[in-house]
Amino acid sequence: MPARRGRPGPWSGGYDVRVPLELCRPSNDRVASYLAMVDEMRTLGERIWEWQACLPGETPAAFVQRVLRAEHSPAPGRVPSTVHWAVLDGEVVGRIALRHVLDENLRRFGGHVGYEVRPSARRRGIASEMLRLLLQTPRARAIGRLLVTCSPDNIGSRKAILANGGVLEKVELVEAIQRDTCFYWIDAGVAGARSPS
Repeated sequence: MPARRGRPGPWSGGYDVRVPLELCRPSNDRVASYLAMVDEMRTLGERIWEWQACLPGETPAAFVQRVLRAEHSPAPGRVPSTVHWAVLDGEVVGRIALRHVLDENLRRFGGHVGYEVRPSARRRGIASEMLRLLLQTPRARAIGRLLVTCSPDNIGSRKAILANGGVLEKVELVEAIQRDTCFYWIDAGVAGARSPS
């Protein structure tokens, strides 16, 4: 299959899908690259939830342990979740989280899956590939039917969801954030078996 190429980004010499994207668990050897991604997003004024990076006084190693611990012992008010970092050619280019259950807040906004792509690595299909790989994991398949939400204006996210079998249930205003939101459902048992196009 011919390689698709994207525009070069500052994080590497360029994107080539012949270098496969990997989903890796957070680790000390990759945390500096992940935090550099967070800094890149903050520089552009993008929202980063405080728990997605080091808290005040928290070391990078302690941050990694906190993220891993959340799979079985989440912080109060949060549900168990499994986080993966997307790694391409040795650099972290994205983050994707699978929430094991939905509480009332997540049913209204957030769903089972949340993800971000490094700004300099966008428009290359990374969100779609992260989601495809996540759907193949045993945890996603065990959950089965996954809720994924996004803004109607987020064309890249909508394309990634649709490419992985997402079915639109509704678009409605979420009052907590005062924003229209698309609600998609993906059957991980079916979507997880898809091959990259």
